[in-house]
Amino acid sequence: MGVFLLIFYILFDSTYDVILYISLGAIFLGLLALLYPLLSRRKRFSNAQLEHIDVMTGNEFEAYTTFLLAKHQFEQIKLTRDYGDQGIDVIATKNGITYGIQCKRWKKNVGNKAIQEVYAGIGYYSLDQAIVLTNSYYTESAKQLSQKLNVELWDRKTLTKMIEESL
Repeated sequence: MGVFLLIFYILFDSTYDVILYISLGAIFLGLLALLYPLLSRRKRFSNAQLEHIDVMTGNEFEAYTTFLLAKHQFEQIKLTRDYGDQGIDVIATKNGITYGIQCKRWKKNVGNKAIQEVYAGIGYYSLDQAIVLTNSYYTESAKQLSQKLNVELWDRKTLTKMIEESL
């Protein structure tokens, strides 16, 4: 709309300065509307603390994970499908190693099922290393299984450290 008003002002009647100001304002508001979601997400994620993460939805936590990985020099970061993701929520590469990450934003401790799912997912996607990331902690059984299957566990302490290092 603002572009059309600007063209009208230039082509037809430059005596109406109001049209110029309205068109420039409309262009500015249009650009602001396009950029707001991107800037808002970046600001929200850059200020995220554990208490914010603890109330995120699963999808928000997955999106936040991609943001955090980018801050830690991971590359080629992508989210998998919401349904049928085969145990991998995020795929990312760092130092030539391709990681499959299962994100668990839980209130309770994460058990064996997450380890089993991410382990199956690295085979499905032909990835190098599996990680389960949570805002919580892991059961003893999950810790034992992860050692046997070579699955990295990133718990609340690791998440806190990653957040602090990314500031």
